Amino acid sequence: MTINQKRLVETFVELAKIDSESFFEKDIQEVLVSKLKDLGCKVQVDNAGKKYNTTAQGNVIGLFPGTIKSAPIVLSSHMDTVVPGKGVKPVVKKDKITSDGTTVLGADDKAGIAIILEVLKTLQEQKLPHPPVEAVFTLTEENGMAGAKNLDVKKIKGREGIILDNEEVNELLVQGPAVNTIEVEIKGLGAHAGVCPEKGISAIEVAAYALSIMKLGRIDKETVANFGIIKGGSLTNAVTENIYLKGEARSLQDGKLEKQTAHMKACFEKAIKRYTKKINGKVHKPVLTFTVTPRYPAVNVPKTHPMVKAILAAGKAQGVKISPVASGGGCDANILSGKGFILPNLGVGCRDCHTVKESLLLKEFFAACEIALSAVLAYKK
Repeated sequence: MTINQKRLVETFVELAKIDSESFFEKDIQEVLVSKLKDLGCKVQVDNAGKKYNTTAQGNVIGLFPGTIKSAPIVLSSHMDTVVPGKGVKPVVKKDKITSDGTTVLGADDKAGIAIILEVLKTLQEQKLPHPPVEAVFTLTEENGMAGAKNLDVKKIKGREGIILDNEEVNELLVQGPAVNTIEVEIKGLGAHAGVCPEKGISAIEVAAYALSIMKLGRIDKETVANFGIIKGGSLTNAVTENIYLKGEARSLQDGKLEKQTAHMKACFEKAIKRYTKKINGKVHKPVLTFTVTPRYPAVNVPKTHPMVKAILAAGKAQGVKISPVASGGGCDANILSGKGFILPNLGVGCRDCHTVKESLLLKEFFAACEIALSAVLAYKK
């Protein structure tokens, strides 16, 4: 049992040359539908792409029939790349693949797609006993995981498997944070800053006080928080009446995320109280609007889960010591976790993703494919 490394590289290079920046995935969607059908898969395309502004119809779901009785195992990667991703010219070197330096390479995540296609082809060629495999290729992961958010999960029978969308093959992401987007609007009281500043309430001062007493940055090993956007004011001689802030809180634990979000709100409420004052005999209180929007849920796959154990065992057989780790960012695994899937995220061997220096290390690329193949063969439920 071994993969065809030459074919794996050729498949990746073919995919990398297909323009598929986020929101422009129509071409690669059509290519993947064709490739899956050639492999004997029953292929479905959902209508996710019709729910937001993208050129593609939807996520691609291919069911590769099994030869043993089992629930299907899910293998998933995303179809889109970041910019600049048009006109990619892959350069195959002895130990890695790069772009020509004018675009990203797109190994994030076409390396994952190539691995899935090679796993299916290897199962087919070598007639290896295997469970059904559901290949799930999602849209627009790089811009808010819109494909996964709109995935028609009724079209997928499996609920366990692997996402191939991490960098280093020796890291298996089993935890990822839940994230709250936080928007704050403060309405103070306008006044002439040169003539009668005491008759105004500066929204900037209210916000500044709140931020000064707020815990931000690294809260603990599982929780972070930040405000990254502040807008307000237009004149130096006016007490600023309105200010807008946008930030976020992240945590691997839902309880900690709720606690941090509540703390941030409490700091603004304390600032509102501090800057409430009486002007000309009338009490004026700043108005606070504090809006919390959950962006995506947390991923928490137990390290003892059979899927994790199978991946670690497959890595060991390939001479790769894989460590289950936590991520500070989000990916399709977060969204699909909230939909009931258990999908640890395996590295594919790419480096410097989202830059024109992106590369794909062949040794890790090949190892990731062998690991995915072994995990599929070991799966039975």
